[in-house]
Amino acid sequence: MRIVYCLDSINGVGGIQRVTLIKANALAALPENEVWIIVADNSGKRFSPLSSTIHFIDLGINYYQDDWKSRFHVLKGILFKRIIHKKRLAEALRKILPDIVIGVGQSEKFFLPQIKGRWSTVREFHFCKDYRRRVATDLFEKTVALFGDCLDWFILRRYDRIVVLTQEDLETNWRGIKNVTVIPNPVWIKSEGVSSLDQKRVLAVGRLSSQKNFASLIRAYSIVAKRFPDWRLDILGEGEERERLTRLISNLALDGKVTLCGNTIDVQKEMLSSSIFALSSKFEGFAMVLLEAIGCGLPCVCYSCPCGPKDVFTDGVNGFLVPVGDEMLLAEKICYLIENEAERRRMGHEALWSSIRFDSSLIIQTWMALFQELSAPIRKQ
Repeated sequence: MRIVYCLDSINGVGGIQRVTLIKANALAALPENEVWIIVADNSGKRFSPLSSTIHFIDLGINYYQDDWKSRFHVLKGILFKRIIHKKRLAEALRKILPDIVIGVGQSEKFFLPQIKGRWSTVREFHFCKDYRRRVATDLFEKTVALFGDCLDWFILRRYDRIVVLTQEDLETNWRGIKNVTVIPNPVWIKSEGVSSLDQKRVLAVGRLSSQKNFASLIRAYSIVAKRFPDWRLDILGEGEERERLTRLISNLALDGKVTLCGNTIDVQKEMLSSSIFALSSKFEGFAMVLLEAIGCGLPCVCYSCPCGPKDVFTDGVNGFLVPVGDEMLLAEKICYLIENEAERRRMGHEALWSSIRFDSSLIIQTWMALFQELSAPIRKQ
């Protein structure tokens, strides 16, 4: 089967890039498949390996090259570069003649179903459906969000299948739309071990952005630090909120107890040397770091944000789910796991066991079943 992934880039530390490479590599390892990855822009450093059996095409669109100049240049990129993108992508697909074309990026998704050919189109949705409205902060962004949501309503229905990551997202945001299927992301790392859960360290991972809500986690941890001063919170990641979070840490007198550690290419190593994982996001598409955490046997304390944590955890069994913004309860659950070692180990064991259902081999089987279903009518023509 000929399978094509289309996305913005495969470079960078983002979850979309990494999970796309994991799935593409796994699909390419099956003898019946031939896999292509087509990107709009391949500048930057790649953090995940690409199998030598995968065909790679860079269309050289470079959407974000001039974004820093003004919002006019943002709109210019959207309006004019997409015309070039559509033309180049259509030429590539007509040479490949694939069976399945999967749109993962933020640009080709609007025009991919318009490119005609004897293939089925799939749209992967890596965010909760209303993500634009959740991140919009001013009139311009809210207008763009409304426009994007309207386009979604008309264009995404033209795909042969839309794949979302969580049952929660399906039931909340896609009700009544028939061409939607739930396939979660796979655990993308095979843990080299399981955390001993004896390190006095709470770990959080993610971009230092408003969405990840680390300020709330830091405020909650100020409560934890008073009760357990020998424990620390480490936050892995970089982003535009570093300066703000650094000031907050200083203002709360948490220097030496809370550390912004920056980016790392070895998240597994950091997880294996931690005892609790914390997630404080306002919203997620799936929160892949949770799968990494449970794959390392870490008990997790999470804000029960849309969407993701409720699909991974059963509250009190393999993790704790806390209402978004309830910093007192978030701190209480972290403290509970710190002072109850037996419960910490029990919950870590349950978390590790629950990671099996996200094993990459099972997820790839589900994808192959979908591909067979979608390509069967075309083969009969």
